[in-house]
Order: sequence, then structure tokens, then C-alpha cells
Amino acid sequence: MTTLPLGLGAYKRTFAQEPEIRLENRLVEANPTNLKEHTALIGRPGTKLLTGFAPDLPSGKLRGFYTKLGLFNDDLFAASGANFYRYDGTTRTHITGVLHGTDSPRVTWSKGIGYEYLFIADGTALYYYDGGSKASGVLSSDGTADHTAKVVIEGVYYTWTGSLTDALSDGTSAHPWVVKPGATVAEDLANLADALNFDGVAGTDFSANLAGPSLVVTAVAAATSVTVKYVDSTAAGNAITTTVSGATHLSWGAGTLTGGAVHVLHQVLVPEAQPISTLTSIASYVLASVADTQKFYFIPPGDTTIDALNFAEKESSPDPIIDMATVGDVAVIAGAGSIEFWMATGEADNPFAPVEGRTMSRGIVAGTLVVVDESTFIMVGNDWRVYSVSSSPQAISDKGIEERIRKQLRREAGLSQ
Repeated sequence: MTTLPLGLGAYKRTFAQEPEIRLENRLVEANPTNLKEHTALIGRPGTKLLTGFAPDLPSGKLRGFYTKLGLFNDDLFAASGANFYRYDGTTRTHITGVLHGTDSPRVTWSKGIGYEYLFIADGTALYYYDGGSKASGVLSSDGTADHTAKVVIEGVYYTWTGSLTDALSDGTSAHPWVVKPGATVAEDLANLADALNFDGVAGTDFSANLAGPSLVVTAVAAATSVTVKYVDSTAAGNAITTTVSGATHLSWGAGTLTGGAVHVLHQVLVPEAQPISTLTSIASYVLASVADTQKFYFIPPGDTTIDALNFAEKESSPDPIIDMATVGDVAVIAGAGSIEFWMATGEADNPFAPVEGRTMSRGIVAGTLVVVDESTFIMVGNDWRVYSVSSSPQAISDKGIEERIRKQLRREAGLSQ
């Protein structure tokens, strides 16, 4: 039986005037059951319409998408024109702020106990997103103790009068949770915050049968006030009721928590207003490179500000940083003419250092660095060839692909092809 040889990839070489091989919507993979070609052409999975997005919103084209397992409930983030959105599969939430430029913005993350951030660089400014605001309210004191008052948060009662070991205490109006009275108003409020957060010893600092923190709020105490915040950043927090009964010296600013579910891009102030072009994260630090320079800043875990002294520079060559990515436990710092690999040192004063012996004398084309796995990335080099890089770069493109890349880059530069 005669077989028809199949092209294993698309090929077009205009310069040599060779016939074109087309491979559309197919992936080639090894197939041991095919005893002749030993390959199979598999249909490429179809794309799924994002029902929360128009293909081209009024303010501009879709510029990029980002999602990471374990970050913000695995939600999808999308840049469209000047807008930035969060999409949970059902609801599209517009995040207030303006993205500059038209290229795909660079995105990375930072997450730890008590914080979760997405950092976005659009080539002009650097922003962070914290998941949206949590509804909050403030219980204020006029400076005089009010131990008989009952503070009520979403139907749960707290007071300072009563026995800490009363077995009947259950948070109801008749049997409120009891908080240890303090010697001062500041202590009263601090003890209330401890009870709400369950930060203390049951039976000593608050009711013995209080088994855990509030299910709806967290609290922070000051000298004459307690600020409570809803446990989530959803609009549901705006409906949490706050009252106080029997009070002469205590009051809430409003009858419910307010300000929840406000989603905003917060701008990060960069020293000397330098533009940030690329981002990556490693060892819980965020690395942010300054456009057209060898320099990158690093933001410590949990921080959203840049210290002017927290920076490093590419050391092997003076070419500017074009792209960055994290491959395994190493940061790839890719420049126009060289690539360096940096690793975390574990030292607070000098948290990063280049890996000795791993510098590559090969530059990169902007926007082409793609991480494949924990040890490999793909890139288009400054010689217009496509490389797979693990321990060393291996060219994986053919002349047809390289011709297309060269023509496209010249077209974008306004040059003749």
C-alpha cells in the first residue's frame, strides 16, 4: 500500500521560491502504532470563547491574559486596551486604573501569609492589585469607658460586663460574649479586637466557651477606636450590620460596613519615575527592570514599595534588559546581547547574585521568552533563530521560520523586507 508522506510542520521559504507546506490545526506527535511514518497528526484543541469579554472592547484590543494556580482563586486577568479585568468564569470585574501603551503588559505575583498581590508593568508605570478592598467600619470611643455597652456585629453581641467563665455565653443579646475589661479605654478596645480575632486565652481574655475568631470580620485596635474589616473583598461585606446598644461613649460610623469590593490598580512609586518594562518573581521577591537599562529593582516579600537602594545590575555586558522570567529556582535576566542567570542568596542585604559560569552571549527579541518547564525556556535570539535553552541554547527553528521572523521584525521596524 502506497502511503502519502505528510509534512511534520508548516514551511514557507519565499526567498528560495520553494513550495509551501501547510499544517493547519494539527499537532504532530510520535505514534508507535503507525509502522511507516511513526507519527500521528492530532487535531489541535479548539479555543473556547471567553463569555465575559468582547473580542475587542471599545477602548482597544485584548493585550494579554494571566492566571496562576493558587493566586486569587485561580481567576483569569485580562488586559484590553487601557482596561484591566478579573474574570472568575462567570463575572467580569473591571479593575479601576489605566494601562498605558499597546503591548502586552508584564505581570508577576507575590503571595504569603496575610498578603496576595499581582504586579503589572505596562512599560510606563508599575501597579499592584491586592484583590479588591474589604468592607470596613470603625467603632469609636469618646475616651470614657463604657463597660455596659453591647457591641453588635452581624447579630453577634460582645460586652465587657459579666463572667468570663459563664457557660451560657453564646453571643446572643441575652448572653453576649464577654471581653476582659481593661484599665483604660485603649485596653478595652484592644481586648475587644483580641476577642474578634481570637488572639488570646479563652477564659482569661474573653469568654471561656468562645471557640474561634469572628466568622465575618477581623479587627485592629487603636487608642480610641477599633477598625473591623470583612473577611473577604466581595460586595457581601457591605451588608454586614454594625450597631451598639446601651452605649453612651461608643458609636459606629455607619449602620453597616462600607467600601467593599472596590477593585483598583494601585501605582507603585518608582525612584526618579523610571519606567518599568519587565517583571518576574523569585524566592517571594518581585524583580522589576528599568526600561533601556541594565538595572532591576527588587521588592521584598509582602512589600508594595520600592526602596531606591534595593537594586542590582546585569554584570557581564552593558546591553539593556529586554525580558525576565523565572525558570525553576533561577531568574533569567535576558538582554539585547546577553543572558544572565541569577539566584537567591538567602541574605537580606544582598538577596540575589548571578550564577557563575552560566552567562550566554546571545540576546533576545522582546516578548519571546516562554517558560516550558522547571529547567527549559524557549526564546527568539537576536539572530532571529528560535532556541530551546536548558543548560545551553539549542536552535530548534528552520530557515522558513527564521525568514518569517526576520520579515516580521523588519516590518515592525518600518524597514523594507
